[in-house]
Amino acid sequence: MHRTAPLSLSALSPFDQVDAALLDLASAPRPLTLPSVLLSASEPGAAWPVDLVRARMAHPSTPGAARARVWAEIVRRRLTFGEPWGTVAVAMTVPVLRRALARLPRLRELDRSELEQEVLTAVIEQLTILTPEEAPEEIGLQLVRAGDRAAHRLLYATQRERRLGPLPLEEGTVGQPLATGSQAQVYLVLERAARAEIITPSEAELIAATRLDGQSAKECANSAGISVRAMFRRRSAAEQRLTKALLEEQL
Repeated sequence: MHRTAPLSLSALSPFDQVDAALLDLASAPRPLTLPSVLLSASEPGAAWPVDLVRARMAHPSTPGAARARVWAEIVRRRLTFGEPWGTVAVAMTVPVLRRALARLPRLRELDRSELEQEVLTAVIEQLTILTPEEAPEEIGLQLVRAGDRAAHRLLYATQRERRLGPLPLEEGTVGQPLATGSQAQVYLVLERAARAEIITPSEAELIAATRLDGQSAKECANSAGISVRAMFRRRSAAEQRLTKALLEEQL
């Protein structure tokens, strides 16, 4: 029977590489384990492989206090023994980070592997500054937030590069006074309008995202926590104020 050759580690995405490393640790001849009592008082003395611990950590029924105990022990072991406990700590964040990245808009200019690597780098940097005195219930949140902030920084930088590009704006996409400018010019007008309080910064971002960046109305509405219809109303009202200001030469 023909057997498919396994993928090399280099063919996997950064998140997948971390997952593969965790599975290797959990399935080694002497699996890396943690005391089950950290998560469940029903099995005193038992030890669970680290991949099972992560699965339990990700389950919504797991109490926050149990997650805090696991994080405190992982950080303690990383500080005491070093690797592979740093790898375990990073791997514990991957399920949450996957969900966080899935909610972000996908930009054709931004390679997914680049984004994942940037996120993991931020998690590792945050991990290196953790101390035994950290509040256990905050450890996981700190690591995930560091990765999430890194993703948003890279996303914003990519969006800004796109906005400042020389691509022409299609006729009629915003008010007529804006339709004659380049994307860079329109973005600068939006920034000036926000500073002048003609539109709010969030309205400027909404116009830029849907008119210039190609994000769908549904994506923007979900990000803002409003309906698509409400999003259209908000954008229309902002564009009317913006067009009026341009015609009256307030900008």
